[in-house]
Amino acid sequence: MQSYTDLWDGPITLVAEPDEAPGTDNLDDLWVDPDTLPYELVIAPFDTAKARETMLSAGVVMGGTDHRLNGVAAECARQGVPYVLVTEYSLQTRYQVIDADNPPFWRRWRRRAWARGQERANESSARHAAGVQCNGTPTYEAYKDLNANTLLYFDSRVSEDMIPSAGSLVDLPSAWTTERPLRLAFSGRLNAMKGADHLVNVAVALKKAGLPFVMEIFGDGPLKASMASEIAANGLNNQVHLKGVLDFATELMPHLRTSVDLFVCCHRQGDPSCTYLETIACGVPIVGYDNEAFAGLLRICDAGRQVPMGDSNALAQVIVELSRSPSTMRKMAEAGIAFARERTFEREFFRRIEHMKSLLRAT
Repeated sequence: MQSYTDLWDGPITLVAEPDEAPGTDNLDDLWVDPDTLPYELVIAPFDTAKARETMLSAGVVMGGTDHRLNGVAAECARQGVPYVLVTEYSLQTRYQVIDADNPPFWRRWRRRAWARGQERANESSARHAAGVQCNGTPTYEAYKDLNANTLLYFDSRVSEDMIPSAGSLVDLPSAWTTERPLRLAFSGRLNAMKGADHLVNVAVALKKAGLPFVMEIFGDGPLKASMASEIAANGLNNQVHLKGVLDFATELMPHLRTSVDLFVCCHRQGDPSCTYLETIACGVPIVGYDNEAFAGLLRICDAGRQVPMGDSNALAQVIVELSRSPSTMRKMAEAGIAFARERTFEREFFRRIEHMKSLLRAT
């Protein structure tokens, strides 16, 4: 929101729904005093008259795919107010998120039916919107033919000063030993959606393969206790370490830049996680499941390797193969840095603001 305030030529209003929850499911919640915000804050359910009046009085409106916003794009179009639809989760990804928790059949069917209906509403919003902004390739591929003003961007928290030069990358050894093992890492929420439970399976397979390695797991979540038990049960306490939550800018990013060789990503759905850009920006290649978001990134940036969804043994095999080719890992690291340098937070946010300004000028 601070960047909106800095880059937008005019007043800004944030419409937010009331929420009594003690926090979000994210690992980096920040609590602020509303009176200190550099923009107007309107607390109102999206489907109320107050929220709609606030939106229709604006010069341009940016909104997401919440079901309470269904029809707002069409209403804005009728009133001559440019509406920018912001999207992240494709229908396939929403199906995968539903399936990740392994719900009973009837609940899975009901949630999928809801998702299909919401997708039809999303497509209608995309058609009526003045423009669409897609975080990651999955929704870009889904909506680009529905709206001529569709923008692809990659969300992350990476500022330009966080990206190392290719020349500063740590040299990789020609062989891995117990003194210099292959250093693996994961960061994120420890839940089924992020595939955190599969990390232990990968570690078990690597141990069987005889590869010297250590795996650091940064984050927290509902699977933490069960993962700790699995690590101990498989005799992995010396190789796999649950490290908790690190501060992003001052702890996690510096550690990735200097102390990690490969990032293991078992995401079982295609949400366009910041993790991808933030990891390759550190010069760390990613090995992961072929969800829509990761596969889409690899089509335009050769900064990692993918395996079929859910195949932890195949993921371990790719890690073993890459461990035998430090030059390949180096090339992937350099490709990731080059791509991330063109997609920093500052650059992507500027592109998004310019996209909105162009839609306003065209009105």
